[in-house]
Amino acid sequence: MFTSFVGAPPRSLRSESGGSSTSSPSSPTMPVRPKRSQVARACDWCRVHRIKCDNNYPCMNCQNRGGQCSNRGTNEVRTLPHAMREIERLRMRVKELEGQIKEKDTQNEQMVVKKSPATTLPSPPPSSAASPQTNIDPLGDHGSHKRYWEGIQTSTALVNQTQYHGPSSMFYFMGRMSLYLGEALQQPHSERQMQPNSASRHFADPTNPRKINHEDTLMHAAQMPTNENYLTGTQENYFLNLFWQSYHCTLQVIDEAEFREHYNSLWPGNGKPRKMSALVDIVLAISMQYGIAFVPRGDAAERRKASVEIDSNDASIAGRWFYRRCQTLLACELESPSITTLQCHIFSVIYLCNGSFQNMAQLFLSLAVRTAQILGLHLEPPEDMPQTQRELRKRLWWTLYAVEAKTCMKLGRPWSTQISEVTCTLPADDRDLALQASSSFASFGDSISWLHYNTLNIKLVLAARAVYVAFFDKCADILGANSGRTLYNDPQGLESSADFLLTSMKCLQTWLRSVPDALKTQRKNGGEPFSTDRSTLDIETFAPAWLQRQRLLLELLYHNLSMNLYRPFINFSANTSSSTPLAEQNATSCVNHAMALTHIMNQMLNENDLLSGWNEAYQWQWNASITMVGFVLAYPMTPTTPPARNAINSAIEVFENYGNNFAMAISAAEVTRDLASKADFLIDRFRNSLTASSTPSMPAFSTSEANDINMQVYTTAPNNNTIMNNMAFTTLENDENATMVQTALESMGMAFTVDSFDGFGPLYPGGNQMSDTWNFQFDQTD
Repeated sequence: MFTSFVGAPPRSLRSESGGSSTSSPSSPTMPVRPKRSQVARACDWCRVHRIKCDNNYPCMNCQNRGGQCSNRGTNEVRTLPHAMREIERLRMRVKELEGQIKEKDTQNEQMVVKKSPATTLPSPPPSSAASPQTNIDPLGDHGSHKRYWEGIQTSTALVNQTQYHGPSSMFYFMGRMSLYLGEALQQPHSERQMQPNSASRHFADPTNPRKINHEDTLMHAAQMPTNENYLTGTQENYFLNLFWQSYHCTLQVIDEAEFREHYNSLWPGNGKPRKMSALVDIVLAISMQYGIAFVPRGDAAERRKASVEIDSNDASIAGRWFYRRCQTLLACELESPSITTLQCHIFSVIYLCNGSFQNMAQLFLSLAVRTAQILGLHLEPPEDMPQTQRELRKRLWWTLYAVEAKTCMKLGRPWSTQISEVTCTLPADDRDLALQASSSFASFGDSISWLHYNTLNIKLVLAARAVYVAFFDKCADILGANSGRTLYNDPQGLESSADFLLTSMKCLQTWLRSVPDALKTQRKNGGEPFSTDRSTLDIETFAPAWLQRQRLLLELLYHNLSMNLYRPFINFSANTSSSTPLAEQNATSCVNHAMALTHIMNQMLNENDLLSGWNEAYQWQWNASITMVGFVLAYPMTPTTPPARNAINSAIEVFENYGNNFAMAISAAEVTRDLASKADFLIDRFRNSLTASSTPSMPAFSTSEANDINMQVYTTAPNNNTIMNNMAFTTLENDENATMVQTALESMGMAFTVDSFDGFGPLYPGGNQMSDTWNFQFDQTD
């Protein structure tokens, strides 16, 4: 029933019994198992391939394969006891080093006490660690160690109080051009004649509906508007929908889902009005600025009348009551700001810029930057934060940084923050994140999402800022070497800075190569996007409106930034003894970007409404128009001058189109038309002087024919100089031609020398009052 199994006795018992495994014939023979060889650590190749290694070096496997045998992980800690021993060793080493430092400090103190009198304080120990602190200069980085390019003081607002604008600003360029026209026309020419009427020249702030004195302004600020100044729920939804299709795709600083949820929570129902919210109010304010611009402004006579006296109905200050209530609500959040507070500050800056309140906008920018720093947005977000919140914080910081950098370069003023203090990385722009950030926009193809524009916009501004800083630092070094105030009285320094800028502009070309084709507006007839060839744009018919607008704004911004960087080389001072070909090349590049920008604006406003009512695009066009007029005045006899003059006419057409949106555009058209007529008068007078000074054998031509002949004659001068520096030629090998040019200049009352026009000094009798306005002294050379 049961089966018994007899097992073999243990090996130890068999040994004790004296029996041998081989003595019993009935017992099977058991072979002795050899001891397995142990390897301390396999080599890197054997460990990766998980094969047996040996203790030889090189091992047999590496010898057979003919490869290198290595063991780089010998000193790695692999067990807990080994780690504990390593920690203890390091702890002992730290104590040893601390003891040595303490002993060294004690010896130094004893040496100082022996050398110092008892009645005086001992000097710091002469150790190498303490020496840098004793040599710190509190004013080591002070700006007085460099001689920076000086700007101007000019008034741009309602009152006559002046504000500073740097040499990169449009106002500095307008000041130089104004003094040039005053000398050429032999009559005063104020810079305010070049500034179009705007809300900032009629109102102290956007919420004042009329011109009032200071006391009335304070009383007006203390009053809150009634509900009749606000919108109904249906009207608010209309303007919010405009916001999602306009600013939201270009200023990506709010989360759409969170905003919609917040907005819906503000309506209590039962016919009661919406609860107050600073963020909703400022979003409605900028949406009304954009939306009211599409409301017809009446016939041409009414628009022209409105341009002379801008009233409270102008689109540039539409939504001012929402803006005002937003600021009132924000005053309670200054001590405890939040992300929403920062978003309100950023939108407030946009509202003020659209209303032409540039100084107020920069003040709000400083407040926004400080708010972001209080929130820690300049630092990398915590890893444990949700990705959507982390990326929103990044977009907030870098959007603010880009807006602040553009504003400072536009006005020529210092930055509020330094890039060296920022550790926050650039925001991501992948498709999944784009879908989470907004439901209004779908990705376009497989290459880009609606967030790509924001990243490229930031990188473009960063590249332009880097070129800007490097260029003006270079100018400061040159000015410090010759103790000058500007580079226009130093041809060699001007040429050196021009060469430096040409090299630095490669930074923008590097950015341009990174722009994907999906964010470029293609051209007809083989034209190149982002170029200055002024080819016709080929608008993609079925591309979404947000993508088409992003493409246009990105290219317009590129041309505007490039134009501003090149513009300092448009030189109104003449020097017939020195040639500056690189500076003249930069001047030509400047006007080429201005013409390209004007060409895009003119075509778009005539074909679609993508840029209609877009205030920043209007400001870029105004900047380009002043630049083109200045170039035509400074270089009347170059191959680039005729197309530049034609582009000025196109700019006037752009302003007239924008006149349907806001009144200051009509004023800009009138100012540009007036400046163009003055430029035409001076050019005709100059060319007639050249014709009268020519040889008697030259035949008579009509005005157009003479222009063509003069262009042909003087662009084929012996030195092949294609650009005349400010109504004067560079050195000509033919003395007869040089004499003829000088005669023409003298006939215009403009016989300049190298140091006769180098600052904002008096250029005609009785002109001291104007020089006082600019707060500049005449810079004489030794």
